[in-house]
This record gives sequence, structure tokens and C-alpha cells, in this order.
Amino acid sequence: MKQTSISPKSRYNIEALARGLELLALFSAERPSLSLSQIVEALPLNKSTAYRILATLEAQQYLVQDPLTRLYRPGLKVLQLGFTALNSLEVRQIARPHLEKLAQALDETVSLAVLDGFRTVYIDRIRNQSIVGVMLGIGSSLPAHCTALGKVLLADLAAGELDAMLTTHDLRAYTPKTITTPEVLRVALATIRQQGYALDDEELSAGLQAVAAPLYDQTGRVVAAVNVTGTTLNISPARLRDEILPALKAAAHEISLALGAAPGPH
Repeated sequence: MKQTSISPKSRYNIEALARGLELLALFSAERPSLSLSQIVEALPLNKSTAYRILATLEAQQYLVQDPLTRLYRPGLKVLQLGFTALNSLEVRQIARPHLEKLAQALDETVSLAVLDGFRTVYIDRIRNQSIVGVMLGIGSSLPAHCTALGKVLLADLAAGELDAMLTTHDLRAYTPKTITTPEVLRVALATIRQQGYALDDEELSAGLQAVAAPLYDQTGRVVAAVNVTGTTLNISPARLRDEILPALKAAAHEISLALGAAPGPH
């Protein structure tokens, strides 16, 4: 009788952990949010087991449940697990020398970010020591509606995807200048798409300004954004127009070309 070969490591498998990892693997760019019933349907789990795993992952901040839609999505803990791997991600590797050059030329803080739901997550940042106010590092995140990076990333979303986000996320006011209504945000995003960059004029924090530009890949999709941040004392309208914006656009164009985007205006 033929005996089944058993891996020497198989006896060390932890079934509950394996199920939790399988559950996390269900989330993707095509399925960023899932319901309990969708998870039960996709995995060989009964509803009570799936709910216990979800509750555990949510308690440990690996999953977040939207209070309105009841849908689950990966939390920042999942992203933070991958921040060591982010060092080898193509976009960060390619962008880094351009970020350093831009930060040195302007003597201002330069950041690289991606969109995670309705939040921007910083994957690289070169900080000017003179900047005050918001303290951010790699892995930090901010609401997308009140930052230049977030708005330039939101501007690339399909209308239906943006509408779905705006029905489930509150546009909280951080300063008197923060955009707080979906209608005004949609108008702002349309302008951003047309002009190719986004401004944050003290919308997140009083005394801070930022300007951001999108980064494109070979498919023409916006995969990240780069920004320049400084104080209102350092960034005058004339300097923004004549120095910062041209340098930012040039850096974003160079990074996009390195990511495989077609030459010419994006």
C-alpha cells in the first residue's frame, strides 16, 4: 500500500492563522472591500468561523469595517507589514533619486504617496527640518480630501468609485479652508484633472501649503503622487508659480517616464 508523503513542516501549521491569512488574501485592487457573506462564499468557512476571524483581525487593526456599508477592508496594519517590502517596490525605488533632487533644489519637504481607500499613505518622505505642524513618516496616512496628494489621487478615480466613497466618508473640516461638501470637492477634482496638479492652501493645517502632481505608469494609470510642502511664509504665490510648480511637474514627468509612461503630456 502506497503511503502518503507528509511534509515535515505540515505538523507545525496553525490552522486559524492560515485561515486568517487566506481571508486577508481575498482583498485586492479589484476587490478592495468585502462583506461577510462574500468572504464566506469565497472561503470554505461557515459564517460563525468567518465572523470570529474577522473580529480578531479587526481587533488587531488588520481589517477595518465601514460603519455604514458594513464592508471590511484592509487596515493600516496590513500596509505597515509591507513597509519593509516597500523599499523594493518599483515606484519608490525609481522615484527616490528624483525626490532627493527636488527636495535639494527647493529646500522644502517632498513626499511620495499612494491612495488607500479614502486616505493617502506616505511611502517616502524627505523632510525639511524647518517645517512645522503635521509630523508624518513612512506609513502615515491622512484623509484624501484635505491634502494635495489626496486630491490629485482622487481626481484619477472613476466617477462611480468616487461617488461610492463620498457616500460613505465624512469630509471632516480641519481648518476653515477644508473642503467639506461632495459638490465642491467634485468641482475641485475636475479642475485638478484639467490642470494636472493639486493645491493644498492651509486645508489640512493652518500655515502649511502643498502642491502635488500625479505619477503615471505604462498603462496611463495614476499609481502614486509626489508633492512639495512648506510654510505659507516660504511659499508665496509667485514662488509657487515660477519655481515650485515647474520643478514639481518636471520631476513628476521624469518619474512617470521611468515608470514606463509614454512621452508627452499625460
